[in-house]
Amino acid sequence: MKEDTSQKELRPLSLYIHIPFCKAKCAYCDFLSFGGQSGEKRRQYIEALCKEITAYEEMAKEYCVKTIFIGGGTPSYIELSLIEQVMDTVKEVFVIDEDVEITIEGNPDSLTEDKLAGYRKMGINRLSIGLQSADDEMLKILGRVHTFDQFLIAYDNARKAGFTNINVDLMSGLPGEDKETYLHTLDTVLNLCPEHISAYSLIVEDETPLAEDEELLARLPSEEDDRELYTETGNRLLSKGYTRYEISNYAREGYECRHNIVYWTGGEYLGLGLGASSYLKIESGDGHKKLRFHDVETMKEYLDRFATLSGMEKDAYTGFYEGYEMYDEYYGYAGDICGEDMLSDVYDASSFAEDSDAGEMEGEIVFLEFIRDYYKDLYFQKRKDEMEEFMFLGLRMTGGVSKAEFQKRFSTGIETIYGKVLEKYEKNGLLTEKGDRIFLTDKGIDVSNVVMAEFLL
Repeated sequence: MKEDTSQKELRPLSLYIHIPFCKAKCAYCDFLSFGGQSGEKRRQYIEALCKEITAYEEMAKEYCVKTIFIGGGTPSYIELSLIEQVMDTVKEVFVIDEDVEITIEGNPDSLTEDKLAGYRKMGINRLSIGLQSADDEMLKILGRVHTFDQFLIAYDNARKAGFTNINVDLMSGLPGEDKETYLHTLDTVLNLCPEHISAYSLIVEDETPLAEDEELLARLPSEEDDRELYTETGNRLLSKGYTRYEISNYAREGYECRHNIVYWTGGEYLGLGLGASSYLKIESGDGHKKLRFHDVETMKEYLDRFATLSGMEKDAYTGFYEGYEMYDEYYGYAGDICGEDMLSDVYDASSFAEDSDAGEMEGEIVFLEFIRDYYKDLYFQKRKDEMEEFMFLGLRMTGGVSKAEFQKRFSTGIETIYGKVLEKYEKNGLLTEKGDRIFLTDKGIDVSNVVMAEFLL
């Protein structure tokens, strides 16, 4: 692990590392993942992933990594040595905070004693286990590849391996599931006393096997029944010492997922691996600009791009001019480069400046040439988009959003932009204010999607 005596001077960063392999895809899953891939394909992917990580060596000097999340797919499905290879590369490239939170996702069938012990040895200190249900019939309906007994064994082995921060994923609203079956799952997990529980309602995504099974769709519970279960879930968890800190996430004090909080509060994160997204603050002549980009989404293209990558050149940073166009007096400058086009299509700063009709040129954006050349959908986020995300991501958390933070970030009051929306939903009891903070009420959480849609500008 890189040592740095001035970690406090470095900018905080979170890493998301995508491992897109599974034993088999679940019936409800629309994530970017692959079942049944060969060991050779897994090794090729990890080699490419490590080269992608290594390419950030120059940029890494500016950051101290506070959280790492290894997600999937099913990271526990692949060989322990491959996870170790990834973690070794991360430690070689990045400065890692001494109190870093490192999470790995796993399924019960592949969380073996050897893997769990190996994860702890390499510094992984948080485990997220996908249980979903304690009923084996429900697990079969979902296409899960494990049984409840396998979960109990994996959970026990995780404790023996030294994991003191474990999340368990639960899912309600399953086809044919009655209230008693779900509450049995919830109570059984509560008796195990994990530090964190994520309790989601099943969402039927288009083009998944579940979405095409009319028999199962006909057995889904009503929205009213699902909301009743959500309320009961919160009540039971609260009675056992868990606090709901986000719409679907509950934790014992001090065990909130720090990585996910970075997403919800607008922190910087770097996505590594197939399809992973990133959100970075890039230096410009007049401050920071928020840059969004993501990896390619096909395995062949990913391997073609990164398998032969030799790393950054010494002159990895390059100047690039951004065209500004006034959006309005409250949103400030909204500077997409070339509208919604990808930066990867623009290779010469001077030719862009000559051809641009975006308006007066101001400031210089300095970013990694590597990012420009290797990633997709690069754009500098508009001020209005930042405001939208501040609201609908912040309101996911039960602590809500801060009026002072909005003022500080956008140089205008939250009422100036959202006054009518706030007044509307405070009157009907879906939003409330306490001191500096605005947050959803319990009633508002039940219809959170409707409320949050109102904050789109």
